[in-house]
Amino acid sequence: MLKFGISPCPNDIFIFFGIIEKKINTEGLNFDFVIEDVETLNNLCMEKALDISKISAHAFYYLQHNYIMLSSGGALSEYGPVVITKNLEKLKNLSTIKIALPGRLTTASALMWFYWQKNFPTKKYIVEFMPFYKIIDKIIKEETDMGVVIHEGRFIYPLKGLELVEDLGKFWIQETSLPIPLGLIISKKSLNIKKALEKIIQESLNYAYSHFDEAMKFIKKYSQELDENVIKSHIQCYVNEFTFDMGQKGIQAIDELIKKIERNAIWS
Repeated sequence: MLKFGISPCPNDIFIFFGIIEKKINTEGLNFDFVIEDVETLNNLCMEKALDISKISAHAFYYLQHNYIMLSSGGALSEYGPVVITKNLEKLKNLSTIKIALPGRLTTASALMWFYWQKNFPTKKYIVEFMPFYKIIDKIIKEETDMGVVIHEGRFIYPLKGLELVEDLGKFWIQETSLPIPLGLIISKKSLNIKKALEKIIQESLNYAYSHFDEAMKFIKKYSQELDENVIKSHIQCYVNEFTFDMGQKGIQAIDELIKKIERNAIWS
């Protein structure tokens, strides 16, 4: 029985629906799914507690010695995390800015650091790391000056009366001309099952697309946001050609992220 970590976000549940519900042939492999916030999964992999897992692409920098990256099942997209605030004008006048981030090892954290270095070189920061679903409320209550939102948060923040500071996905694409490497699926190198896993994930994806309504009902059991249009938007943004096979362009994007992490001490 292999411990397999995924997040509860709609794209992950959609991708792995066919495997979780035993709708497809899993090549004789059996999985025990651990469904947790991505930063929890990052940290579990740092402890080598999961055999296979979704992780943030940022976290792969620290995990590449023990885990191998799969070419399927990941999240590479033109849609990235967004930086939001309650009051843009107030933000401009602050010399020290409190920032809420969805976990130290998330790609959102790394992208925000690259953006901060380029655009706020004279300002001081106070960073607080927290689960992604707490950030919007933290901003509304003005307990933080700005925050980086991921998953469903990027679609619903305008409905909460919050303002956009920066789209970090657009920032990354302007800087690199590459897709945003948000998340990856990794497996322990010692297992030597990369090819089998990639095939299983692709079959699970095909099953979800051919049984879309069934998959949608299943997703709603886990989603933070139950609005069907939000869930569909999430899937459209983060399940794409790179999810089936990231290809050379996807690998290049991850390599670029890792090079940038090597050059920069993230939130030192």
